[in-house]
Amino acid sequence: MSERSDRASLPRSLSGSIDTAALALQWSEAPWDTAIYGKPVLQITKLEVVGSAATEDFAAFERLRDVSGSGLVSCRLAHNKLRESMLLEDAGFRFIEMLYMPELDALNDVQKLTSSLHVELATPSDLPAVLEIAASAFRNERLYIDPRLSPELSDKRYQNWARSSLSHPAQRLFLVWDGDLLVSFFVTENLQDGTCYWHLNAVASKLQGQGYGRLAWSAMIQHAVKAGADRVRSSIAARNYRVLNLYARLGFRFPPPWMTFHWVRSE
Repeated sequence: MSERSDRASLPRSLSGSIDTAALALQWSEAPWDTAIYGKPVLQITKLEVVGSAATEDFAAFERLRDVSGSGLVSCRLAHNKLRESMLLEDAGFRFIEMLYMPELDALNDVQKLTSSLHVELATPSDLPAVLEIAASAFRNERLYIDPRLSPELSDKRYQNWARSSLSHPAQRLFLVWDGDLLVSFFVTENLQDGTCYWHLNAVASKLQGQGYGRLAWSAMIQHAVKAGADRVRSSIAARNYRVLNLYARLGFRFPPPWMTFHWVRSE
């Protein structure tokens, strides 16, 4: 788009863009979250402030957001996008988290990592045990931490994610076992650039604090090496400092972080 609010559009897919001399903005619906929260959930996928009229231009998105009935909008920004973060804050968004995306390269150099645990691809019969872990493991995630949102719905969201990975065209659900004891699950995806991306992972709540984290993560790194991956990458909120320290101990590096913001409709 080259004009301001009169050229903004929100199609039936609940996605759109604004491109003016002051603002570049793109957004889309997160249908998996819409299904959980019962109202359209939008995510801003691009935000660049380039002129003084950005606030006026952003108002076009706000009107379309309200027309859609959206109750939740999220936006993730690079850590140094302060002009953009201030625009969001002026529009009622609230800072929720600082997000790191740890990376482990040169996987052939980490063969020294050892683990007594074994990794298996999940089957439908494993799903009840996985869902039990997912129901209580993600208490540091942004949708659980935001006090304006239902923590029960956040738990349901991660259960749905784990469930859907069994039939996802690209993601895979792996289980990490200590004999017959289910320790952890990982939802992973092998990307075209040789990255094994860990979308979702957790140790069973009842086993946390017993040293299983390092063993499970090491087992999954070994699994990635055997599958031919060149690197492992994931994401983690800064508040989850225990697991953040685990990544550091395993040799992951930390590129510049990202900031996450939520706008939640007041009832």
